[in-house]
Amino acid sequence: MVVFDTSFLSLAFDKSWSSPKDPATNKPLVKAKERIDFLISKLNKSKDRILIPAPVLAEYLVKAGDDKDKRLEIFTSSKVCHVAAFGMKEAVECSLIEDADSRNKRILTDGGTKAKVKFDRQIIAISKVSRATTIYTGDTRLARVAMDNGLNAVLTWELPLPPEEPQQELGFVIEEDEPA
Repeated sequence: MVVFDTSFLSLAFDKSWSSPKDPATNKPLVKAKERIDFLISKLNKSKDRILIPAPVLAEYLVKAGDDKDKRLEIFTSSKVCHVAAFGMKEAVECSLIEDADSRNKRILTDGGTKAKVKFDRQIIAISKVSRATTIYTGDTRLARVAMDNGLNAVLTWELPLPPEEPQQELGFVIEEDEPA
């Protein structure tokens, strides 16, 4: 089972979502939607399920506007996607992540509000309790916390490009010079 964060959900299911920046070029990521579609195709073929932590779904639906019901239907009717709640087991796991961060004296950076850090820890706790193996994210901080807690993390710009279609022949006939 793999986990999608809000940025992946948005790229996969929201046509209006813009491509994230590629940190190597500081420009929009080339073929971001195609990369996500290729990943989903590979996950379908391998029969991997996509875990959507409830906090991620909440954040995604907040941005959905009047489209909430339609978007929610996508996930509740899907055999591939599974929405996971934050319950007692996840709360205990979250507290263990919090304890480890406190022992390591992790301090918040400029971009790390307490709410953001707790949100990320909830996603990681849900992922761990659900026995997910990999989290797909566009958030480098979430990726780091995931890896610190035994999960693989793949950032949006690390996704491979889908293979190019083999070049088709154009069907032109080249006439050879006639013998003299």
